[in-house]
Amino acid sequence: MHSIGRTITIAALLFASGCRIDTNQPPAATAQGSSGGIATTQAISAMSVGVVANSLSGETAIADNFDGTSGIEPQTTPAITAGDGASAFRMFCTAGQLLRDDPLVYPGQPGVSHLHQFYANTGTNAASNYQSLRTSGNTTCGNATTPFNRSAYWHPAMLDGVGNVVKPDFLSLYYKRNAASDPMCSLSSAQHLGQCVDLPNGIRFVFGYNMQNGTAAVPGTVSFVCWASEDGAVSNGAATGVYKSIAEVAAAGCPVGAQLVILANSPNCWDGANLDTPDHRSHMSYATGPWYTGQLFNACPADHPYVVPDMEVLIHFTVDANLAKWHVASDEMVPGAPNGSTFHLDYWEAWSPTIKAGWHDGCINLHLSCSNGELGDGTEIKNAGVPWGGFAKHQLVALTSIPGGTTTATASTQVCPDGSVIPLTQNCPVSSPVSAPAGRNGGGKAVGRKK
Repeated sequence: MHSIGRTITIAALLFASGCRIDTNQPPAATAQGSSGGIATTQAISAMSVGVVANSLSGETAIADNFDGTSGIEPQTTPAITAGDGASAFRMFCTAGQLLRDDPLVYPGQPGVSHLHQFYANTGTNAASNYQSLRTSGNTTCGNATTPFNRSAYWHPAMLDGVGNVVKPDFLSLYYKRNAASDPMCSLSSAQHLGQCVDLPNGIRFVFGYNMQNGTAAVPGTVSFVCWASEDGAVSNGAATGVYKSIAEVAAAGCPVGAQLVILANSPNCWDGANLDTPDHRSHMSYATGPWYTGQLFNACPADHPYVVPDMEVLIHFTVDANLAKWHVASDEMVPGAPNGSTFHLDYWEAWSPTIKAGWHDGCINLHLSCSNGELGDGTEIKNAGVPWGGFAKHQLVALTSIPGGTTTATASTQVCPDGSVIPLTQNCPVSSPVSAPAGRNGGGKAVGRKK
């Protein structure tokens, strides 16, 4: 099964980008709505910087600064062997803070982004970096006060079109990759996916709709579906397909009380040299090489030969009578965009090095399919599964209650990779990402391209 087209299968098997870069922003009068747009009246500079990796491990690891003993408990059910080429680690998260911040695109500039829904690290804001994420904040993924997953995940907030944010009921988080011992993970094998490496410390990227150039998400990597309610009391009616926007789901007749689910999967091929690039995308790639029998993923391209765990999220909302008006905040920046079509997700890795190594070694590298925070060693992360009684449903937050209100800003300048500040109407000088050192891929064959 080809990696960029596997979302339908993910949906069937379950239970189984970037954020607003306003360097091409239209004038405020036509680009911004009155609800989810930017929050202040100051001039905004969109930051475009790259970060070079120290090694294939990424940034220097920062140890936990809390006692995590109470956050680990005995595993309640045995992990099972993965049924396809890829192993998996899974956990659930609840929705966190709502902020008009974007630490990747507008670092150090609070309140100038469109409205974002954050998950995991409860302290993520415009000033966040790898060090701050690793050393502060609780988490909405697992036990709050033993924050093993202090990573930051964020996407444009869901708006109901009548003055509220619709908070997700929950997010299901997957990391998938072949075991390191799999011949498919060796560049010396005649058939291989690439060189499999652990998720680098501090890697960050954006995927989905590209707000910088208006490019849609890679086909099959962001989809919308209508599922029956969690308790099965409400079916999905006639909305049985896989759709490209919320507008299509609403038109298909997704019933009130059913679930709108956004399915998104990240690129899983890394250049091995950069933890970030000026566009927050170029250091990552989807697997566009050959597909081999029995594999979940295609091979990585030659210029991105390192296979990192594929991150997949399923974001669940309970549908109400206003579904036809639902849209994500970034839709308001793109006049005429179908509701939901500009969805994208940002990610900044900040896992506990110990726990991350645990699920890599105990789940991914043992070819197990671990759920509910299972670590594959007989233990699991506390509160990483579905709570007794289920998750809270259909929480609305009035936009007027969110700091920043509904006032808007007019961006005027951008900061280019070379440090120059130029008007938004001009293009930055081209800056190439750093290449991996010669021989870093182990001297094996180049990863094949997609036929």
